[in-house]
Amino acid sequence: MIVEVLYFAEFKDITGKEKEKFELPDESFLGLLNLLFGKYNLKNKIWDDKNQKIHNLISIIINNQAIHEKDPSLINLNHGDTIAFLLPVSGG
Repeated sequence: MIVEVLYFAEFKDITGKEKEKFELPDESFLGLLNLLFGKYNLKNKIWDDKNQKIHNLISIIINNQAIHEKDPSLINLNHGDTIAFLLPVSGG
């Protein structure tokens, strides 16, 4: 199964890419996170170690739909999905 991850803001700076495709063995969102964390220094930006879930400040977008679930074991992916992780917008 192939999915595409879009990178914005600080995530784009960390990865040096705007987007990237990943081949996953199953529909596990946690599997995607583990691939990302192994390849890039993103874990501290996305993952809340204390609560074992995605940080509340991170927005997850799958196929232009906001996902409100923060437990990755409850999020499934499908072949061809496009995923984005958005940091909170700061203004000034």
